[in-house]
Amino acid sequence: MKKKSFYSPLGVWGCFIVLFLSFSTTCGQRKFTLSGVIRQSSNEKPLPRAAIYVDETGYGTLSDTLGRYQVLVPKGTFNITVSYQGFFTKHQRVDVNNNLMVDIIMDEKANDLDEVVVSANSASQNVKRLETGVTNLSIKNMKKLPTLLGELDIIKSLFSLPGVASVGEGASGFNVRGGNIDQNLILMDNAPVFNASHLMGFFSVFNPDALRDINFYRGGIPAQYGGRTASVLNINLRDANAQKFSGQGGVGLVSSRLMLEAPIIKDKASFFVASRFSYVGYLFKLLPQQNIKNTKADFYDITAKLEFRPTKKDKIALTGFTGFDKFKVAGDSLANLEVNASSSLFNWRTTNGTLSWVHSFGTKLTSKIVGVYSRYDANIINPDSALAFRLESNIVYKNLKADFNYLPSEKQKIDFGLSTIDYQIQPGKLRPDNAVSQINPVTLRNESSLESAVYINDEYDFNKKFSILVGVRYSFFMNRGTGYTYNYRDGLPKSIETLTDSTLYAKGSVTKSYGGIEPRFSAKYSLNDNASIKFSLNRMIQYIQLISNTTAALPTARWKSADNYIKPQIADQISIGYFQNLNDNKIEASIEFFYKKLTNVADYKDGSNLLLDKFPEASILQGTGRAYGAELYVKKNIGLLTGWMSYTYSQTQFLVKSKFEEETINNGEYFSPNYNKPHIFNLIASYQAAKRISFSTNFTFSTGRPITYPAAKFYVGGLVVPYYANRNQANIPNYVRLDLAMNIDADPYKTKKFKGSWNFSIYNALNTRNAYSVFFRTKTRYAQYYNKVDIYKLSILGSMIPSISYNFKF
Repeated sequence: MKKKSFYSPLGVWGCFIVLFLSFSTTCGQRKFTLSGVIRQSSNEKPLPRAAIYVDETGYGTLSDTLGRYQVLVPKGTFNITVSYQGFFTKHQRVDVNNNLMVDIIMDEKANDLDEVVVSANSASQNVKRLETGVTNLSIKNMKKLPTLLGELDIIKSLFSLPGVASVGEGASGFNVRGGNIDQNLILMDNAPVFNASHLMGFFSVFNPDALRDINFYRGGIPAQYGGRTASVLNINLRDANAQKFSGQGGVGLVSSRLMLEAPIIKDKASFFVASRFSYVGYLFKLLPQQNIKNTKADFYDITAKLEFRPTKKDKIALTGFTGFDKFKVAGDSLANLEVNASSSLFNWRTTNGTLSWVHSFGTKLTSKIVGVYSRYDANIINPDSALAFRLESNIVYKNLKADFNYLPSEKQKIDFGLSTIDYQIQPGKLRPDNAVSQINPVTLRNESSLESAVYINDEYDFNKKFSILVGVRYSFFMNRGTGYTYNYRDGLPKSIETLTDSTLYAKGSVTKSYGGIEPRFSAKYSLNDNASIKFSLNRMIQYIQLISNTTAALPTARWKSADNYIKPQIADQISIGYFQNLNDNKIEASIEFFYKKLTNVADYKDGSNLLLDKFPEASILQGTGRAYGAELYVKKNIGLLTGWMSYTYSQTQFLVKSKFEEETINNGEYFSPNYNKPHIFNLIASYQAAKRISFSTNFTFSTGRPITYPAAKFYVGGLVVPYYANRNQANIPNYVRLDLAMNIDADPYKTKKFKGSWNFSIYNALNTRNAYSVFFRTKTRYAQYYNKVDIYKLSILGSMIPSISYNFKF
């Protein structure tokens, strides 16, 4: 079968890349390699992504996952500068007459009164980094921020960044620059996380003690990332301590956590295990309301990593993660299944495993081979005897990929690689849960698909002022059907009434294939040492999507792969920004503008019921869209008072238009999706009041998301029937929240083996009843002669919530 290509072969791009690589790798005089390992002095652990610069040439690089660096320099004497967040900047003078190895030892800063760093990189990275829309997050500084019930949440920390939004408290996922929650690629040590939420969206699955660094891409996304159209959240787990046994953890109001790490063979093999478990269900039992007493809400997660360094050039790592949630609300009702359940139990589980091998081929070429397994299961269990059922769904992800880093000169860095992903999706299986249940079993067809890709990035510094990154990714997708594909009558909208017949495909046969070239480009022009202008454009193609027409955090949504009717989604984004550092890098500021063209965006027919739908293509509508906006970001890095401010203006609009009225939304005019928030303002501040005491605050404001209100009402048989005209034509009330926190740190100058710190927080200090949604209810008075429609506002967290947590290290 002929495949459909979204992009022509782009001969101009291909010729340009080949010529550019050929030219850039042959230019320049004889160079020598300056290489080594960057470590911290306390335990000799390598420091990944440390920045090293040669002062005289102005060129530099970042250390890799083993802490290794390599730069090419001519013969001579040079000053090198090495910087890493939380460590003193290192200056070292070297004489280069031949290839030279120099190891760098970094000293960690004490948390004194003169300097509090709020950046994961040196402050100059704001100006020097090539890409737009990239942020590195610091775990150390996140721990000082106000938290909900004492739980540090990586996902909620993203909401303080420009361009990131959420539909409301208790919602799973996040929205980036006009994208839906399924359009974010979330990776933890290369393994995708399909549901990053604990406790129905209130917390994330990431244990902060186990994390090393967090890189968030929403603008210039390198070519090694694909499969999603909005953003990439790349989370790397920490390296285990190969020198000595140590641990850390914390105790909060809803959960506790503990991490242990130790060497197996000193300097050769090590491991860590980090666990977290909640006891929310026990807290509910203490409350007087009977319906809350019967509510269950608990979770746990375990993260582990085993590392082995057989040689100085090799590192083998095995990581694993499992997380489990269960949630039950007494008196729940699943109208979608036409079952009135007295109580339904929701549970979902994530299981990930990654095996990686990093190898250095000399001083210029490094490889990383990775195998990944990821599985997400979601279940709903109803124990009612007559209507007992179990509804199951899952997605299984298997990935094998190889990445290579090549450093031909001090001005150039080349990344290239290939990847193959196997998807197995069970969209839904309903079966009775006991012998007397009246539920009829339903099993939806399994979906199987294969996504492959090759990519190359070429980053080149023409001089101290001008740098570019040219990348290209080619992806190819095959839907390997098993079972039937349904056919519909030509010239009529797809529905059960227009269904004609079906086509049977054997296991493994290709029912539909798609492919396309995804170009990436970034450029930076430095106006001076403290200011630069950056530009980027990229195309992203997404072949699987989450099917859900609700903003609720229930695990009832299902994943769907592209097929004969549902096409892959495409996003073409262009962004430009101005970046400025002030007052010796104490203050950094930026403003970015972006425009995104969306193709094959998905929405749904009015009244669609997607749960256990055998014909999702009859309910899913696809159209075009656009997203555009501006993002302002100001951050103060140094001093007693530190923090940042972000403001985002953005608009997202969809256009779903067809010759059939049933497949047209809002009469073929643009409308906003239910996660569109035009204005978002965030203010984060931290004040170091004493050597061990600091105060933090978080203030956020956003306009309300779109919602559909009735345009009119009719009386039919004495009852009120609402009439809905256009979709998402109104907005819920604006969102305002203020959080406060006080931190009491351990004394950094004492040499005790056991150190503890306290965090006191007040979430929603203004006691604001922010609306998650607005709904309508009809009240009947005087029998059937008078009806009144009342408007209600649903608030998930409508009151002030204090919390306390204790964190420790040993």
